[in-house]
Amino acid sequence: MTNSTRRSSGHGPTRSFESGAERSGWEVFGERVARFRAEAGLAHNDLAMREVLSAEELREIESGATVPARCTADYLDRRFGAKGRLTNAWARATISTHLAGGACPYELDTSARTIREFSPGTIPVPLQTHDYGTALRRFAGNTARRGGLWNRSGGLRVVVNETAVRTLVGGAEVMREQLRRLVNAIRGSGLRFQVIPHGVADHPCPMGPFRLLSLGPAYTVAHVVAPYGDGQLISAPSEIQAFSDLFEDLCGAALSVADSLALLADAATGVEPTPSPKAIGSGSEANRVGGLSTLSTVAR
Repeated sequence: MTNSTRRSSGHGPTRSFESGAERSGWEVFGERVARFRAEAGLAHNDLAMREVLSAEELREIESGATVPARCTADYLDRRFGAKGRLTNAWARATISTHLAGGACPYELDTSARTIREFSPGTIPVPLQTHDYGTALRRFAGNTARRGGLWNRSGGLRVVVNETAVRTLVGGAEVMREQLRRLVNAIRGSGLRFQVIPHGVADHPCPMGPFRLLSLGPAYTVAHVVAPYGDGQLISAPSEIQAFSDLFEDLCGAALSVADSLALLADAATGVEPTPSPKAIGSGSEANRVGGLSTLSTVAR
């Protein structure tokens, strides 16, 4: 299977491919685009839009030769008056292609409109600073970064246990920068970040981390994160609903966004530079720095 990101005639990003399995899914999507266009009485040139879509690119999409970006599918859905049906078709093709190809679940992040994530013990990958992520992977013996920084905070909802913000990873300087980055992201964007405090009476989720990626109005997948490897993608509607309900329960058990922000600010202030040995992940054996547990303490 070969996938490549390219630009066509200076327009938005699209992916071309050669795999027959992928073509069948995107050919079906292309047929739907052509049908919606015909029903709307629009020609290819009617839909051409500078820096968004060219008439030639639209023809390639309809033939199944080119995979459109989500923004292109959204644009066509609006122009056709499809009321989300075309965006859902795009999401269905994206998810089925991804599952068939066995690609890394994190590669779906850029296609997702929203991401909901529960990360019990660490700051989630999309929000990690470079130094925090490097220290965490060094401790786990895994040097490969999974995923990338999420640059659309308005579409990201995160719930963590208080352990995640009270565990020192990489030393005082690294942890303080990580917490400050979170504080700034919450204050400056639509990031919804909530913390479940220590000692909560009934924790809704004793299990490990999971993520919910919504690609279309009616298409969501769950990513069950594993400590090693890519984890598992789940697409069964009944299981997605169960994960969605669980995430809402987690939000209900957590502090409000405002109170979580205050906790983060307090934790960042409490991480003071110190000449004593730093945390595991930066090459030390200390168990506490500036009132925070180190990664070695939690790992036990």
